[in-house]
Amino acid sequence: MKKLLFTLGILPMTTLAFQIGAWVGGPGQYPQPTQQNVQAFQDLQGTHLDLISYFALFDINDWNATKEYADVAKNNGSTLVVTWMANGYNAQELVNGKADTYIRDYAKGVKAYGEEIWLRPLHEANGDWYDWGVGKSGAGNTDANVAEAYRHIVKIFKEEGVTNVKWVWTTNASNQGSGTTLTGNYPGDEYVDYISIDGYNWGTCQSWSSWQTFSQVFKKAYSALANINKPLFIAEISSSERGGNKAEWITDMFEHFATDFSRVFAVMWFSQSKEANEGDWALNTSQAAVDAWKAGIAKMKAIEPESSSSQDVSSSSNNTDIVPNGRTASSSFRLQDGKLHMQTSKALKASVVQFDYQGRILWQSAVQQFMPGEHAIDVPEAGVRSIFKLDIVR
Repeated sequence: MKKLLFTLGILPMTTLAFQIGAWVGGPGQYPQPTQQNVQAFQDLQGTHLDLISYFALFDINDWNATKEYADVAKNNGSTLVVTWMANGYNAQELVNGKADTYIRDYAKGVKAYGEEIWLRPLHEANGDWYDWGVGKSGAGNTDANVAEAYRHIVKIFKEEGVTNVKWVWTTNASNQGSGTTLTGNYPGDEYVDYISIDGYNWGTCQSWSSWQTFSQVFKKAYSALANINKPLFIAEISSSERGGNKAEWITDMFEHFATDFSRVFAVMWFSQSKEANEGDWALNTSQAAVDAWKAGIAKMKAIEPESSSSQDVSSSSNNTDIVPNGRTASSSFRLQDGKLHMQTSKALKASVVQFDYQGRILWQSAVQQFMPGEHAIDVPEAGVRSIFKLDIVR
């Protein structure tokens, strides 16, 4: 996929920010994203963390426990992403209200806190390792009741008037267990703000595993999520050093983010090596891996709309400048009456993606076939300065 960029915004143009996040790891068996651990990871990568990962367990970690790390993120100028794990509950028990008291108390705490946090409940439900997993033998979970359990959780927050949560739905990069699908437990657009994928290159650290490229790990899930019109990011990712070159794997990952995985607006590294029977997931298992990560961040941060000598067209409806980059010389654009008008001299297969200036996807059109001529594309009213990206499929 080749990307063509044009921007809607007041000049001068602003760099499109690709967001970087991490489970930061740290000393001890159960490290947490303390201020010290967050700073250590930022020192390691040489730049700020936009997103900080935290794992909270139903009934064990109430909002007061979470708030400690929400404050760490807030004081760091970051967003806390909470993987909210319903350990001890299958999907139907959640639907039946067995955890409602805990969920409602948590919702009240989030509301009182006021700062934005991201919650991703019931993640990786297309596996067999969690109590809510569709593939977990004997648990009675199905795509249908997992989706209903997710909706049930969101509805409680809505009943409590919580407005400072972004809801994240997560699929594992591959299915495991009977009846599992990549997208079958999706709860519906009304209940989801962002979609995400978790995936790991296990290398040869397991008897059953082998080295996989980034694309081999993520392509099927990424393609399966293509029809869900929500911003997409990678919430957990790492690679082993065993069986291949971890640094090259990381470099290849960022190449994909800049090309055929261009919908990804953020990546969160899982930087904690586990015991010998799992994986060497920490970023700093080698200096080469750290250097590749730092170079990849620099690459994504450097991607910005390019100005050119192409004709600028002012919108009469909102006095906004539209500046296509040099690679769109065969096309011209204008914004009028809520429609983006595109004039192209050749046939294109493309979709339009709308970002805010923090790099978060606000909207994306379906892939369409554009014949030579002018086309009017309905675009939503964002209410904020926006960047539009035209993804042309080759």
